[in-house]
Amino acid sequence: MLVKFAIRFMAILFSVLALAAIVIHFFFSSALTTDLWIIVVPIILGIPILTAVVVAKDDELNIH
Repeated sequence: MLVKFAIRFMAILFSVLALAAIVIHFFFSSALTTDLWIIVVPIILGIPILTAVVVAKDDELNIH
């Protein structure tokens, strides 16, 4: 069951990462790119963690 949780987490992580990369690349100037990545990394990591944990069921996390 942990594999299902890990796959869901990685799918959400890659989706958020791709979306952030597209937004930063097309909507902001190249001078701000590094600063934006530094600011956005906690959000990029936080969204998948919270989403995967909220959506997870008890048997996936081995909670009895």
